[in-house]
Amino acid sequence: MTQPSTADTLGQMDVTPLQGELQAEVMATMWRIGDGTVEDVRRALPKRYNGAYTTIQTVLNRLAERGLLERTREGKSIRYTPRVTEAEFVRRSIEQTLASASRDARTAALAQLIGGLDDELADLQRLAAEADQRGPR
Repeated sequence: MTQPSTADTLGQMDVTPLQGELQAEVMATMWRIGDGTVEDVRRALPKRYNGAYTTIQTVLNRLAERGLLERTREGKSIRYTPRVTEAEFVRRSIEQTLASASRDARTAALAQLIGGLDDELADLQRLAAEADQRGPR
C-alpha cells in the first residue's frame, strides 16, 4: 500500500537542492538501483555513507515527504522507489532556480552552463531538436 506523501502530484514535488551529502548520495543510489528497502539502500551506498539503519531510514522518509520517493509497504518492510528520474529532477531544479532570475541573468547562467558542456554539446543539440519537434510541453 502506497503511503501518501506531502507532495500529492509531481508538480508539487520539492525540487530544492538536496540537503547535505548523505541525502544526495541516497538519492543517487535510488536512481542507480531503481527501488529498494532501507537495507537494500544501505548495502548499495558507497562504504563511507553506509550509516546506521535508522539514519538511512530517516533520510529515505524525508525524501519521500518531499515527494521524491514513493513508499510501498511489503510485509514488514517499506520499499522506496524514485518518483522522478535524475534528469527530470535536475531539469526541474534548474527551472525553479532560473524562474526568479532576470532574463539577463538567466541568459548568462545558461550560456555559462552550456559552454562548460563541451563533451555533451552534440547530444544536447540533438535532444533540443527532438524537443522542438515534439512541441511545447
